Amino acid sequence: MKNKRPASMLISAILASVMFIIIANSFMNLWGNSFTTLTAAKTATEAQNLSDIVSEKLKLEGVDAEEVTTKTPLSDITGNDDDDDWLYTYEIGNEFEDDDGNIFKVAEVKIYKDGEDNPRYSTEIPLSSSGSDSLEIGMVVAWTLSSNPSDNYLECNGQGVDKNKYPKLYQLMHNVPDYQGVFLRGLGGNSAGLNQLQGDAIRNITGIMGGSASDKAGLWDYGTGVFYQFNFGRDSVDYSGKYYSYVSQGMGFDASRVVPTAEENRPVNKAVRYFIKAK
Repeated sequence: MKNKRPASMLISAILASVMFIIIANSFMNLWGNSFTTLTAAKTATEAQNLSDIVSEKLKLEGVDAEEVTTKTPLSDITGNDDDDDWLYTYEIGNEFEDDDGNIFKVAEVKIYKDGEDNPRYSTEIPLSSSGSDSLEIGMVVAWTLSSNPSDNYLECNGQGVDKNKYPKLYQLMHNVPDYQGVFLRGLGGNSAGLNQLQGDAIRNITGIMGGSASDKAGLWDYGTGVFYQFNFGRDSVDYSGKYYSYVSQGMGFDASRVVPTAEENRPVNKAVRYFIKAK
């Protein structure tokens, strides 16, 4: 009997270890599958979001969009180097015309992960002639991509208008406006005249500084607003054979003590590119 008990305890310990390994392995498999599922879902969502960017570009270009059959980095559109490992293509079907004379095409957009042959996401986008002609000639749109839209639009950089290619816009202006680096403002209020460049300005900044009329006369005692007091350091002076010690003080002006500062005047902003409808 004394020899059987240790044997039974050993068997119990082995069985417990086996059960622990089975349970731990099951948990790891479950966790690993969940992690893989979450990663795949995140990647699919990212691919769909990138597809939306390509789709918006196509919608603006309308039936004039040209096919991109070679896998091209998404960074060419977004301007974001983080998108280099995502690629896109789109193929455009034959055009057809409805009873009202509107022309339509369908583009198939595919989003790939770099190094993969099968797309992570694909969708079809209807393109129409009315989509590109819905704006009047001369209207301006904000463009958020580094690539250009179709040649129906000219970037607002002051360039000349080709009267043969864009005759309707040429009748309105011989040069497109230059909106590079400036903010557009609604006409009225304190704005300048239409199409006139208004210089920068800031609201007035004020402060007060002063000193006491006591035995410390001549020292700056206080400052408010943009003014502040500072000491140059202690010094001494020989006056009629006697040395007098004093603290040299001054007042400084620093706008950053009151408002955010930079090398330009600006509101909170994000950069876009402005294009004008040319045809």
